[in-house]
Amino acid sequence: MSEQLSIALLITVVGMGLVFAALILLQVFMTLLVRLTAEKGAAPESLSEIDDDNLRQEAALIAVGIALAEQEAETPKEFPLPPTALVSAWQLARRANTLNKRGPTR
Repeated sequence: MSEQLSIALLITVVGMGLVFAALILLQVFMTLLVRLTAEKGAAPESLSEIDDDNLRQEAALIAVGIALAEQEAETPKEFPLPPTALVSAWQLARRANTLNKRGPTR
C-alpha cells in the first residue's frame, strides 16, 4: 500500500472511533441523568412490571375514547341557512337592466 493510502485509512479509523466513543459517552451521561433525576416509583423500567389488569383498563379506556370520537365525527352537523337577501323592486329592476345591457352570460 502506498503511504498516502495508509495515512488516509488511519485518519478514517481514528475519526470513526472518536465518533463512536462520543456516542457511547453521551449514552452513558443520559443514562446517569435519567437514573439520578427520576423519582422513585414514578414509572416502571419495563413493561414486565406493569400488571395486566391496569394495562387492560387503560386499553379499554383508550378504545372507548376512540369510539366516542368516531361517533361524534360521524354525526352530521346542521348548519343554519344563510339569511335571505332582501332586495327591493327598484334594486331588482336596476340589476335586470344592467344584465340586459351586457348581453347573454356564458
